[in-house]
Amino acid sequence: MNNISVFLLTGVLCALLIASGCTGPAPASTATPAATTATTAVPVPSPETTVHSSPAPQTASWAGTWNTTWLETDNSTTIARVSLFQTGTDVTGNYTFTYPGEGTYTGHLNATASGNTLAGTYSESDDDTGFMIFELSGDTTSFTGRWVHAENRSMLADSTLWWNGTRV
Repeated sequence: MNNISVFLLTGVLCALLIASGCTGPAPASTATPAATTATTAVPVPSPETTVHSSPAPQTASWAGTWNTTWLETDNSTTIARVSLFQTGTDVTGNYTFTYPGEGTYTGHLNATASGNTLAGTYSESDDDTGFMIFELSGDTTSFTGRWVHAENRSMLADSTLWWNGTRV
């Protein structure tokens, strides 16, 4: 009977141990976040922004034939008919002129137009080279300008040698 008592006592203790494990405090748990609903941000239209800027100045047409006159360094004047050709802002030109008692020469212009201004270089068959700048009149029928025989474009700013023309 002793064995049966030990056996029963052991069984009861096992049952109590098992029961105490099931009814003890709950183990610490990590909180599971509540389910969230994914949302996609909807762009909110903003009022249109109007950018006000000045339009780029239109490049004037320099193409055509011009009767021109320029002041020489000896204060005499020279007359030449200049033919200008333009592609976009690139302008080239050719002209012929005569120095009395010296001969007839040819010249070439290579310039860039910006708005009503034409600025660039000239080269002539008598080995004269330099810089020129022309300003077109509002009605585009004439221009006034300056030229200088120099190696440096900055010399043009101080030049008093004029070169003017009228459209043919």
